[in-house]
Amino acid sequence: MLKNVRAHFPHQIVNQLNSDLVSLIGTDNFFDVLTSLLGGSLPFKWLHVFHYSKGETPVGLGNYPNQISYKRGYENYLNFTYVINPTYRAFQFGSNSGVFMIADFIQDGYENIIGTADIDIRIEGSEPIGYRTPGWPKNMMDFIVLINLPNGTAIDLTFLTEMDGKCHKHEKELLEKIFPVLQSVLIKQFEIKPNSYEHNFYPGHEVRFQEFESKILTNREQDVVKLILIGHSSNSIAAKLCVSLSTIKTHRRNIYSKLKISSQAELFNLFLLHLR
Repeated sequence: MLKNVRAHFPHQIVNQLNSDLVSLIGTDNFFDVLTSLLGGSLPFKWLHVFHYSKGETPVGLGNYPNQISYKRGYENYLNFTYVINPTYRAFQFGSNSGVFMIADFIQDGYENIIGTADIDIRIEGSEPIGYRTPGWPKNMMDFIVLINLPNGTAIDLTFLTEMDGKCHKHEKELLEKIFPVLQSVLIKQFEIKPNSYEHNFYPGHEVRFQEFESKILTNREQDVVKLILIGHSSNSIAAKLCVSLSTIKTHRRNIYSKLKISSQAELFNLFLLHLR
């Protein structure tokens, strides 16, 4: 099993895993077996498999281990915080398939996050995206395998490991080695067993995300708020909007004044209240 392999992974083990993946094509309990195979073989602590559709809520397809010790955090993600998750937003805007770290979707937006607060969204500087879904485990490193399907939906396989100060490049390299086969297997399963992907999607919060405080804030202030909510720092927002850092700081002051808040934590709290 790959769980016991450290640093470098022998090619024969990767080849065996790829062979096992191919053997899943056409099975009726595809996602159950896929999640068990990947979660039980690869050197990660947790695995979650999600199905994304444009503008809809995500659907959870599988977890490893099957019994989630942070069920509340998982359900909060599916019901609310997915709408500001960098991976979900990257899919909404047409990200290519591939293997990513979650920070790849937010540039340098994980730096200089301020404050902490015991509210629905925890603003925590130790987290790669600057906040944590309530109930979600702390200080986890996310490896994302995003695979676009022919019908415009996508599969997100999120592998979690603890941030222990060590270099985790080998884990990403391993995912990159199995990615071509994993992508082909998922697409082939979609072609021959489309019912494997049939779920009840529900209208999501995309419209509410776009309209958040639209009656109070200017268009540019809304742009700034959206970038804050998905994890960008002031420096990152300035670079993305091609303006100076001082301009972004002015926008933030004006936003806080108009919304009658004084911190980023309160901004997140307002947003969650808006969703509910």
